[in-house]
Amino acid sequence: MVLEQPKAATGMIWQDALPRPEAMTPTLLEDLLAEGGREVAIADLTCERVGTGQIGDTVRYRVSYRSGSGPETIIGKFASSDQTSRAVADAWSLYQREVRFYRELARDARLDTPECYCALMDESGAFALLLEDLAGATVGDQFRGMDDGDAHRAMKEAAKLHAAFWQRGEDPDLAWLDTGPKAQPFYGPEVYRDTWPRFRERYADQLETAHLRVCDALFEGYDAYNRPRDGIRCVTHNDFRPDNMLFSAGRLTVVDWQSVALGTNAVDVAYLIGGSYSPEARREHEAALLATYLAELERQGVTGQSRDAFEHEYRHFTFAGINVAVGAAMLVKRTERGDRMFLTMLDRHVSHVLDTDALTLLAE
Repeated sequence: MVLEQPKAATGMIWQDALPRPEAMTPTLLEDLLAEGGREVAIADLTCERVGTGQIGDTVRYRVSYRSGSGPETIIGKFASSDQTSRAVADAWSLYQREVRFYRELARDARLDTPECYCALMDESGAFALLLEDLAGATVGDQFRGMDDGDAHRAMKEAAKLHAAFWQRGEDPDLAWLDTGPKAQPFYGPEVYRDTWPRFRERYADQLETAHLRVCDALFEGYDAYNRPRDGIRCVTHNDFRPDNMLFSAGRLTVVDWQSVALGTNAVDVAYLIGGSYSPEARREHEAALLATYLAELERQGVTGQSRDAFEHEYRHFTFAGINVAVGAAMLVKRTERGDRMFLTMLDRHVSHVLDTDALTLLAE
């Protein structure tokens, strides 16, 4: 699948080739920080790998300065060294989306994101993000899920993002975020119909009857699922899950903005709730989490979003996590942790679909 590539934002193209993360030099890091408005002289730096991302490579730089002041550690995010993951990122303009998010949207997004020191691409499509290092924060965990307090904080952060760009789906300034006339950003029929048969074969001995029932039904009824929604569109994260959140005292910071797009707000809410809880825990907390989200949306100035209308969209997007689990598993670099994560996601989202009777939507 190839989308029309959005035009690059003014000033985001670096004229030289950006380095691989381990090849960063003090001089080049000085130049990149200067592009972001920070003038320093760097005496030395070291580099270590961090994170488990499958679309990009992430490192931590430890920096000592000869002059000027700057952060002692910096998170650097770069294009993946895996060519399969890189091809997916290029097809969906994922790197460009994240760079432009930090350059153009982060300051207005209302929710907490890392401070960005530099966001650039080069002519080859490689990118470099230099970000605040929140080393003391706890990284969320898809397998562990979220405790109740953190989940309510995440609901409020989602509402802040959606409210910040409410009713701006047709704004020409945000046209670069559009992914075409589909219900869920990025995921049209061709993606799921290509990946589900291969996913089913790869994980055949780990799939249960319920998984097959729901995923086969989505395969047959994907055209119904994919009908464009009639409601309001806003900016959505589209991978809004614990692994893309950092938790510290009084702070929840949302990272990994490669999938940012224009979409229906319920997609982020259903994706987070459906994928972050065991079925039993989700049933216990779901109603209160939805109430928190809608109350914060109203507090942020959004009016006219009725609970009934929202819950209809929420029910529709219980399929969103299935799309991501199946599609991402077959489109990016395969890892042992990735296999476990995608199967966990699939199991939880299948349960969510069945609990909300969302399969009936595919027959409408």
